[in-house]
Amino acid sequence: MAHDWGGVPRGVRAVLEALRFNGRSPEGVSTLPASEWPGLLKWCDDRQVTLLLHALAGDALPEGVGERIARDSERYAERFLRLEHDLGAIADALNRNRIEFALLKGVSHVPALTPDPLLRAQGDIDLWFTDGFVGAARETLTRLGYVSNRRRGARDDERHLAPMARPHAWKWRGDIFDPEMPIHVEIHYRLWSDAADYMLIPGQADFWNRRVTRTIAGRPVSVLCPQDVLGFAAIHFLLHLMHGDLPLQRAWEIAHFLHGNAGDDRFWSRWRQLHSPGLRRTQALTFAIAGIWFGCDMHESAQREVEGLAEDVRLWLEHFALSPLKRCSEPNKDEVWLHLALVHSRFDRARVLLRRLFPFVLSRKGGLTWARLAHHQRMFTPTLAGGLRWMQLRRQMKRGAEAGWSPRRESPPSPPGASDPRSSSSATLRAHGA
Repeated sequence: MAHDWGGVPRGVRAVLEALRFNGRSPEGVSTLPASEWPGLLKWCDDRQVTLLLHALAGDALPEGVGERIARDSERYAERFLRLEHDLGAIADALNRNRIEFALLKGVSHVPALTPDPLLRAQGDIDLWFTDGFVGAARETLTRLGYVSNRRRGARDDERHLAPMARPHAWKWRGDIFDPEMPIHVEIHYRLWSDAADYMLIPGQADFWNRRVTRTIAGRPVSVLCPQDVLGFAAIHFLLHLMHGDLPLQRAWEIAHFLHGNAGDDRFWSRWRQLHSPGLRRTQALTFAIAGIWFGCDMHESAQREVEGLAEDVRLWLEHFALSPLKRCSEPNKDEVWLHLALVHSRFDRARVLLRRLFPFVLSRKGGLTWARLAHHQRMFTPTLAGGLRWMQLRRQMKRGAEAGWSPRRESPPSPPGASDPRSSSSATLRAHGA
């Protein structure tokens, strides 16, 4: 399935070409004019791929850009030492109190999804607890000096409590690599909220019973098993995508995992055993997007799940998979049509549409700022235009189905230059100098 990259800004496309697994090319970043780099670096910072870009294409970056990112890497290394220290202290306290937990994201994604923790600009510490341990976990963090950062009148998230941090006088200055940035801890009690996003992702509760122990920060820490690490990464990617974010670093991690495990029959056999068809389909959607964006190989089990995606979902992948990458030059909320394709109830689809078109009506987080309202107002007309295009495409698809044609008979979505999905990973990050 070919995709039109024409609407993707030149700098954004150059970054993705430098981060690809098949057909990687740093030429684009080496020829960008100096005037584009300040905005592009901010774009990379916000999507947590700056350090990856330096690791994979450092030699191709202009001298000033490479030096800037090298300084950022050194400063993040300072912050990472603090993250590791605080995680160790929290794990020790939880273990002493016999409070069961699982570490999510961060270093738990190393090395399967990210080969080096210093390339993953971790913002906070995410811990998952079952309902019976949430209160005890909060009390333990409180005794360690952490306090809730919940704004007055705001409610906890549907998946986790308000972030907790030690009291500080630090102020945000737009620098994600600031080594003095306070370290926040999020107490998760749910990986996904069916009620908040109007769609059921089955089997996620079973992740808890399959936890394994790894040595992290010098002590035993409970984490998800390898198959569930991938499952959670996919769920988290989808959550951000459907809420209007561009989870680029998360997509790269999934592509890295797919590429590095394209020949691992044992892993994928176990993956099929542990994960229900519904959970596998949810992951397959993110596999398809990661493949389109980053050109990775894929095991035949993952590829079969991509081929089995619903026709509406495949239609979205064909026509809108690049929309999140175009958003900085072509405002859109095209992820809304994907969300509608994944929701079965007409009533819930109406709620999704209402929330994205008129977010102040169903806002769950204590109201919207004027800046956010202005943003949604700017997006209103492009969103309606995208909706009209989506409805037209669906009508065309239905007419084609009535005539005996179906997208399922076409080849599955694959990125330009992708090789045999059964091939093993010969282009891992370490092989390219990370």
